[in-house]
Amino acid sequence: MTRPDIVSRFRFPSTVIVLLLVIMVWEVIVYMLNIPPYILPSPSRIIITMSKYSQYLLMNLVSTLTSALAGLAIAALFSLLLAMLLSYSDSLRNAIYPLITGFNAVPRAALVPLLALWFGLGIMPKILTALLIAFFPILVPTLTAMVTIERELYELLLSLGATKRQILIKVALPRAMPYFLSSLHMGLTGAFVGTVIAEMIASSNGLGYVILSSTSRLDTPLAFSCLFLLALTTIAISKALSIIERRVAGWAYRVSV
Repeated sequence: MTRPDIVSRFRFPSTVIVLLLVIMVWEVIVYMLNIPPYILPSPSRIIITMSKYSQYLLMNLVSTLTSALAGLAIAALFSLLLAMLLSYSDSLRNAIYPLITGFNAVPRAALVPLLALWFGLGIMPKILTALLIAFFPILVPTLTAMVTIERELYELLLSLGATKRQILIKVALPRAMPYFLSSLHMGLTGAFVGTVIAEMIASSNGLGYVILSSTSRLDTPLAFSCLFLLALTTIAISKALSIIERRVAGWAYRVSV
C-alpha cells in the first residue's frame, strides 16, 4: 500500500477522533466548572434533549431543509443562466454587474420583514431569503470562469470560424462547470443561513423559529440541538454535492499526490 493510500484511508477516522476529543473536552469543562445548562449545556444533555424532542425537531428540520434546498436550487439555476447571459454580452455585463454587486451589500435580514409583508408568513419569505443569500456566491465564480478564457484561445477559436455562441456553449460553460459546482457549497451555507434568519423573523416553524423560542425561555439545550442538526445536515448535503461534483466534473481535478 502506498503512502497516499494510507493517508486517504485514515483521513476520515482522524476527523472523527478530533470531533470526539472536542466533545469530551466540552463535557469535562462544563462538568468541572459547573456551568449552568441555560448558559452552556453539555454534549450529553444536548443528546438527551435531541432524543426527547426528536419528532418535534425532525418536523422543523424538514421545514428548514425544504426551504433552504428550494432557495439553493433557484439560486443555482438563476446564477448559471445569468452568468451565461453576462458572459455573452460585455455591454450587458458592464451595465448589470455593478448593480448586482451593490445589491449584495444590502443586509438580507433587513429585507425579511418586507418579504413577509409582500408574501405573508410562510414558506415564500424563507425561500426568497435563502435565494438572495445563496445567489451572489454562486454567480461570481461561475461568471469569472466564463469570462477569463485565455485571449489566445479565444482568438484561435474565432479564427477557426467559431461563433460567440459556440464558444460560450462548448468552451466557457464546460470551463465554468467545476467552479459552478464548487460554489454550490458556499451557496448551500448561505441558503441555510437565509432560511434560519427568515424563520426567526417571519415564520412559526423551522429550526430558526425553535432556536428563537427556546432561547427566549432559556431552553439552551434545545437551541443547541437545533444548531447540531443544522451542522450535521449541512455537512451531509455538502458531502453529497462533493460526490456529484467529482462525477460531473472529475476531469478538472488532478489526481491526489
